[in-house]
Amino acid sequence: MEFSEIEALSFEDSYSRLEQVIEQLENGELSLEESVALYEEGMTLAKHCGRHLDRAELKVSQLLSAAADDLE
Repeated sequence: MEFSEIEALSFEDSYSRLEQVIEQLENGELSLEESVALYEEGMTLAKHCGRHLDRAELKVSQLLSAAADDLE
């Protein structure tokens, strides 16, 4: 999967693909080249998922801060 394709994925789709990549790597039936390519894809997917989670965490923090300000 190309970088641009990964960037277009939702968190759920990215996470699902990451699970598939991990399963394939754990299976151990790939060539070294295939394993390296899948590992690289997995790392890109993990970073993409992390960015999604960071944005969600920031949004929740902002909402909690706004709610706290409203209570004051």
